[in-house]
Amino acid sequence: MRHRRLLSAAVVTASVSLLGTSLVASSATAEAPYRITLPAAADGIETPEEFFGFEMGTEGKLAAYPDVLDYMKTIAKQSDRVDYETVGETTMGNEYATVFISAPKNLERLDEIVAASQKLSDPRSTSEAEAKALARESVPIYHLEATIHSTEVGNGQAINDIVHRLATEDSDFTEEVLNNSVIMLVPSQNPDGQHLVVDHFNRTAGTDLARTYPDLYHKYTGHDDNRDWTMFTQVEAQYRLELEKKYRPVMTHIMHQQGNGGERIFVPPYGGVTSANVPPNMNASSAVVGQHAARQLAAEGKSGVGSLDYHIFWTLEQPVGFFPFTGTGAYLTEIASATDLAYPQKSNDGKPLGPQVPTQALIEPYEKDTWTLKDIVEYASTATYAGMEYVAQNGEKLLYDNLFAVPQEYMENGVKSGVEAYVVDAEQRDPFATYEMLERLDWTQVEIHRATAPFTAGGKEYAAGSHVIKTRQPRGNWVDQVLGKDTYPTDDLPYAEATTSLPLQLGVAVDEVKGAVDAQLERVTSVEVPTVTMPAAPGASGAYLVRPESYGTIQVVSALQKANITTFRAGKEFAAAGTTYPAGTYVVPATPQARSVLATSTKKVGVPVTAVATAPNVKGIQLKPRTRVGLLRGANNMPGGWDMWLLDQYKINYEVVGAQDFQTGRLIDVYDTIVLPQGISKARIVDGLDQERYDEEFAWAYGVGEAGWKKLRQFVRQGGTLLAIGSSVATAKELLDLPIEPALPTDQDVFATGGSLLNHEFDTSDMVAWGMPEKWPVWLYNTQAWKPTGKKADVVSTYPQSDVLASGYLKGEDYIEGAANVVSFDVGKGKVVTYGSEITFRSLPRSSFNLLYNAVYGGPAAEVNKTQLRKLQPAFSSSGRLLQ
Repeated sequence: MRHRRLLSAAVVTASVSLLGTSLVASSATAEAPYRITLPAAADGIETPEEFFGFEMGTEGKLAAYPDVLDYMKTIAKQSDRVDYETVGETTMGNEYATVFISAPKNLERLDEIVAASQKLSDPRSTSEAEAKALARESVPIYHLEATIHSTEVGNGQAINDIVHRLATEDSDFTEEVLNNSVIMLVPSQNPDGQHLVVDHFNRTAGTDLARTYPDLYHKYTGHDDNRDWTMFTQVEAQYRLELEKKYRPVMTHIMHQQGNGGERIFVPPYGGVTSANVPPNMNASSAVVGQHAARQLAAEGKSGVGSLDYHIFWTLEQPVGFFPFTGTGAYLTEIASATDLAYPQKSNDGKPLGPQVPTQALIEPYEKDTWTLKDIVEYASTATYAGMEYVAQNGEKLLYDNLFAVPQEYMENGVKSGVEAYVVDAEQRDPFATYEMLERLDWTQVEIHRATAPFTAGGKEYAAGSHVIKTRQPRGNWVDQVLGKDTYPTDDLPYAEATTSLPLQLGVAVDEVKGAVDAQLERVTSVEVPTVTMPAAPGASGAYLVRPESYGTIQVVSALQKANITTFRAGKEFAAAGTTYPAGTYVVPATPQARSVLATSTKKVGVPVTAVATAPNVKGIQLKPRTRVGLLRGANNMPGGWDMWLLDQYKINYEVVGAQDFQTGRLIDVYDTIVLPQGISKARIVDGLDQERYDEEFAWAYGVGEAGWKKLRQFVRQGGTLLAIGSSVATAKELLDLPIEPALPTDQDVFATGGSLLNHEFDTSDMVAWGMPEKWPVWLYNTQAWKPTGKKADVVSTYPQSDVLASGYLKGEDYIEGAANVVSFDVGKGKVVTYGSEITFRSLPRSSFNLLYNAVYGGPAAEVNKTQLRKLQPAFSSSGRLLQ
């Protein structure tokens, strides 16, 4: 089929033409034809200035998010060009909304327009002739997304001007845009952050307090809230996914701001390498609309327009994620920020701001020494109007080339890797991980099949119940992207991720098959947690057993903890009722209460329970009842935010460690285990937030001083468990003089991973690694591996002596070969476990979660011998230690 070559070539030609146009546009002072000054109130609709009491872009003034929504609702009531819809509640209970803007005739037939876009996106039921007719008769949807990063406040102000103009103005521009497209505006992809940031800014006006909100501006993810496009963990990401699936926009305009040291605005084309799975006409159409905007900015005399940057089409951590894979073009704008959100930036030497050497990536440098919030609003408006205009003028082509031709290409020609299918063997060590992987594929409209009989593919035999995910389907490129392994091709590394392999991250065995799969298959219509049933209750001397391999057991243990049910773990492999169980197997007394908790909790995660008539006669540990967990994350620590999400998701009994916890008494009286997320340094703990700059709302994040640092050391020596992740390992080493040294050079010209999955070996006899496979990859990104320097270091896991890279990128492999990753130490009466790799990175590497939770509960646990384990009732003292 010729779609890929012919369509992308046509778009590229248009892109080159527009690039040429923008090159000669120069800094003309004449305004573009559609740039008309915002009119006074029309038909009773207030201007933003009248509604908010100030002009958008006014120095030191920011419209609060609830007021923005009220303004949108007001316009929707007064204008037949605007409709307002509430999508749902956010993580913190705020309103997530959409605003639809178009000619009244289009809003009246919006269901018909959406149905056409849906039909175009399904080449299985739409012929080319039908697709051409639909593209000709319908209009495209332009998805405009403002303020996901909530300190990037200018775009959230600009949309008020944009909506007012479209609702009130009669011009050639508005007639063309409204008649020939539908604008779907999300006023904020992160409403919670808008509340936190803007409310804090307005609350601190006229004070000496810092104006910028100091903590995470999304409850869990902070600035990472646009990096959730494979697992879709946050409700806001799920809303965005559902909007994409329902409305099928041809273009998504993602409005961002960047630091204030570079160009004044970035527009596509993007830089860096691109994944072979990104459709060629997605790259090209992004470049076209970006250069259309560059031309209009230049025509208005708006200089400092950059391009050829941002590595957004290799992996999914940047704003675009899943969406370009479906045929939605990704139009990203990044505008330079002002000072303290809303105050002018001025150069110190009176010279123009930003880079001043003209290049192909920055044709006309910015010529002024000042940059204001008003500039941000005006640049954002121009870039948005240009994007709308381009889509309105090219709707028929975009509807056909993007929505229809992209999925048709993969249906007919397959993916560039040559993989025909990915097979998920029915026999998996972690059924919950398999469920979560298949569920995410299902969320993204991937077609999944299940074998109804045994079959052979790629020379391997598979049992009935194995899943087959073919690549010749509308989402075939997405399948290849997230199920395949990656080899990142250059040293120019992306922001964080050089791989997106879900199977390796979750711990699922998946095989790629390059030949045809000949099997009896049925379509999976819904993905369900594996069904498990409780065994018959054993007698009073019996016990329930839960194997430790699945990270789903974390939720089972938290339920047992909450119910205060005695729980043991076997210290080594044992046999019971003809079955061999590994070290770490959970042993639970056969009481009615335990049965009830196990029945409910295991059903949620599909982890089976077995019962034995006699409790196993094996050494082990008894978990401390209701283990108390502390997360010492500090302010604005994104890894700590993700760890909060994990702890909440798995119902762990935890609290964020606050400065007040260090002020009286002993930490050991408050917590059994304290977790240091990635990024916690001594300075974060000792100095914390400046009390002069942040009021009592943030007292929990104040510094604890050297006395608090000493108390943290005493916590361990007095019997506490301290777990340090990533760069926080260096903090734990400094705190307790741990006998380890860094193994990796910090010079990225010598060693770098760029966010990759590296092969790994585990000592599964060690409590920290119970339930882990002997070999499986771990995630490494900008953190260390370690070398033990003393006998007191118990190495739990290491990188292999060769073939370290599993998926992604690795330079300087010889430095990491054989180095330690997870190391355990006994310090005084307590325990320390260090994790060199970031085992909880953005909640993705779930196959390594048990490494953390084993230690969360195992550190404070008490050792029990055979007799005590069999009796099932040893007693703990008030300090949590076993009474012998």
